Amino acid sequence: MMKKLVEKPFLIGILVSVLLFIVCLFIRIPMYDGIFYYDNALVHFQLESKIALSYFMGIGLDKASVNGVPPTHFEFKPIGYVLFALIHIGLPALIIIRFKLSNARNAYAKASEKEQKLENFSND
Repeated sequence: MMKKLVEKPFLIGILVSVLLFIVCLFIRIPMYDGIFYYDNALVHFQLESKIALSYFMGIGLDKASVNGVPPTHFEFKPIGYVLFALIHIGLPALIIIRFKLSNARNAYAKASEKEQKLENFSND
């Protein structure tokens, strides 16, 4: 089962990407740069901080309140979008490339070994 999975690097990359996204979506891990916007009566202010994907589901958003005032909305900064892409697209892509190259190296080694056996057989 594991050998068949290793032979399909694209499937491994998709599984890693989905697993990583689900973990970040349901567990509060603030790692993306963003901006929280707060409204309290006539006072409107914003605060730059780390944003977790779970905040979009409403999980752990109470921890982002300032002096008991919850944020009205929040958004990623441009570097937050870059970090999201690097983690959720770039990391699985690196895993795909690593397994693809490993499979190619193994296939080349097998083909080379087979060719060497044929060459040794023909020389005898």
